[in-house]
Amino acid sequence: MKMHIPEHYIRHCKRHVFLLLVIVLITLSIGLAYAENKVVLIAAKGSGIESISNRDIRRVFLGLKSADSEIVNRPVINLNNKEIYKEFLKNIMHMTEGAYKRKLVKRIFRNGAVEIKEVEMLNELNVHLTNNVGDISFVENTVVDKMTDIEVIKVLW
Repeated sequence: MKMHIPEHYIRHCKRHVFLLLVIVLITLSIGLAYAENKVVLIAAKGSGIESISNRDIRRVFLGLKSADSEIVNRPVINLNNKEIYKEFLKNIMHMTEGAYKRKLVKRIFRNGAVEIKEVEMLNELNVHLTNNVGDISFVENTVVDKMTDIEVIKVLW
């Protein structure tokens, strides 16, 4: 016995399968693009920084001493890409931008801490790091090849 399936039901099902396939493909392409764009911790070549924990990175970017404080000098906040900066604050610092800035201002006024340098241009960051061996910053992995005398210390995410 053959079962008869109405034509409108078949068209309806095909439409849903097509939409589901489109959603899956878009999700996969976004995931692949995100997976390729990693964020890395960088320093000048020859800095002597071989590894550093996320805890110590957080401490350095808060202006505190780290276990690697004899090797790591100062942090440099990279504002070239605001989205990466916000992701750095979320993933490494575990803070919002407002909370981070308040914490830094409080350390400066209460403890006389040195202000953390901020740069907005990649070439400015490159020059700073090569002139201040031991300073660290973060960038998207795709821009490291465009920088000179810079090495990746750690993949952050």
